[in-house]
Amino acid sequence: MSEATKPAPAEATEQLIDAVQRLSSARTTAEITNIVKVAARRVTGADGACFVLRDDEKCYYVDEDAIAPLWKGKRFPMDACISGWVMRNRQPALIPDIYLDDRIPHDAYRVTFVKSLAVVPIRSLGPVGAIGVYWAQTACPTPTEVRWLQSLADSTALALEYVRSQTETNKARGMETLLRGENTRLRDAAQRPTTGGLVRMCFLTKRFEVNGQWVPVEALLEQSFGLHVTHGLSPEGIAQLALDRNSRAPADDTQHDNEPAASETATPNPDRVCAAPVCAE
Repeated sequence: MSEATKPAPAEATEQLIDAVQRLSSARTTAEITNIVKVAARRVTGADGACFVLRDDEKCYYVDEDAIAPLWKGKRFPMDACISGWVMRNRQPALIPDIYLDDRIPHDAYRVTFVKSLAVVPIRSLGPVGAIGVYWAQTACPTPTEVRWLQSLADSTALALEYVRSQTETNKARGMETLLRGENTRLRDAAQRPTTGGLVRMCFLTKRFEVNGQWVPVEALLEQSFGLHVTHGLSPEGIAQLALDRNSRAPADDTQHDNEPAASETATPNPDRVCAAPVCAE
């Protein structure tokens, strides 16, 4: 750790306050991540910083701000990395020399610049993540630097909880809106039986079945669509009426021509029928 890169206490405090204020207005996890990774490195004067979130039984290294690549985007079992140890034990880990500590997976660190580190949990009760800071020299952060880092982690926990609660609230509102829309759709479907479905019609009376009652088309249109029906005669109707009248006229005349005379079809009056004469022998 180079003393030249460490900020003065007043400067570190100012940077911490600025980070906490910006965290209070963060609305996404990405915003929180960006604020924390930069602030953690600046406040402690470290050569690198990582923002880690718990992902079931793994540690997810979400993002980093460092002089060289570390583990951004990778996941490690909680039992195989120091961030997992910090979350399980709910306490910070201060390691002046990583190669003298059995909690460190040495193979994962040999390809990096890291020689010493400090990691603090995000939320003491039931940690949801961790903040790690790393140095290229073997050294140990001061108790004050650890307190600054833990204060940043506590503010991070509050910001993450706010984002989580807002996400749940938005999901609930979205579900409420969805259910309300579905309820409206079902209600409209019940009130408008012809919309997107089937409706029964009597083929003799041409009435429609609505809610168990048979109603004329006028009533159906008024109930379902608010239409008030008046009656009239369209040009097609007038033409059809004239056609029907003309088609019936010849048939009526033919019927009159073919009617038999009354004298031919009248039933004989039995009183007027004479008995045949009986021949005398």
